[in-house]
Amino acid sequence: MIKMSLKPRVESQDALTPRYAHYRHMWCEARPELDEHLRAGRMLRTTLAELQGQFDLILLDAFGVLNLGDRVIPGAPEAVAGLMAAERQVRVVSNNASQSPARMVRKLKEMGFPVEARHIISSGMAVGPYVAASARHRDRPYLLIGSEDSVLYAPDPEAWMVNRSGSRWAIEEAEYLLFCSNRDYHGGQQERDAKALLARRKVPVLLANPDLVTPKPDGRLEAVAGYAAMDLMEAHALTMEGIGKPFAPIFQLVCQQFPDLPRERILMVGDTLDTDVLGAAAMGFASCLTLSGACAGWGEALERLCDARGIRPDYVIASLGG
Repeated sequence: MIKMSLKPRVESQDALTPRYAHYRHMWCEARPELDEHLRAGRMLRTTLAELQGQFDLILLDAFGVLNLGDRVIPGAPEAVAGLMAAERQVRVVSNNASQSPARMVRKLKEMGFPVEARHIISSGMAVGPYVAASARHRDRPYLLIGSEDSVLYAPDPEAWMVNRSGSRWAIEEAEYLLFCSNRDYHGGQQERDAKALLARRKVPVLLANPDLVTPKPDGRLEAVAGYAAMDLMEAHALTMEGIGKPFAPIFQLVCQQFPDLPRERILMVGDTLDTDVLGAAAMGFASCLTLSGACAGWGEALERLCDARGIRPDYVIASLGG
């Protein structure tokens, strides 16, 4: 028997524009001068080989840049190996908050990527520091929406996670939603718990994975954590605090590892305008959009998409190996 997916169907990138606009608005509301900067990217068509000598640190998104599911993007492992051979610092900066770093490394190594644990910076890794620094959320009960691995990132789950087995807290006592993954959410207990909580009162959403969709090898767009969180936010008028790309907490982990590196010497390579490119520009990094993932197939229409989103990357490449 084939299990039917309960995830919402996403028709196109155009359909995502109103939702992704929320992320841009959050950044520009705090920093109005960023609006003009986001529209000023040159969108220079180039290759990674031509770019790499201009930067000391190359940040690579994973899904859509290195791989599409279990499929390796052609030339990507060789490109990463080439960066390392050229003594460029490399970090994989991913919104994956549903897998442990060890599992991410194992999967990437199986695909031929020469990565170690030190090369991984995930949004899940930013959750603990973010909550610990927040007087509003530190040592407060929360409801986790995520996979089994997401619990690794959850702040002191034995003490504060209301939907952990044996918790001393009732679901309705949660003071925030920690949204890491929608893999076990739609039609399941986590969705029922979230709706039971929100039927009683509003709580903020801490969004570890702001990705709205992930591209599939056949070109489909599959709704992921950010999309499910946005459904709840719109239905219940909830506030949101971003932890993963495009928001600062994940990039602050990068800056902590390289405190003396000027930000203009950092290049973020990603496949999504509204997470990778927006976040890089907001942090003062250079941005490069690759057309191997979410924006695959846009070709000459890319300018229209960028204008609609109000976000233009500094550089555009076909793929890491192209």
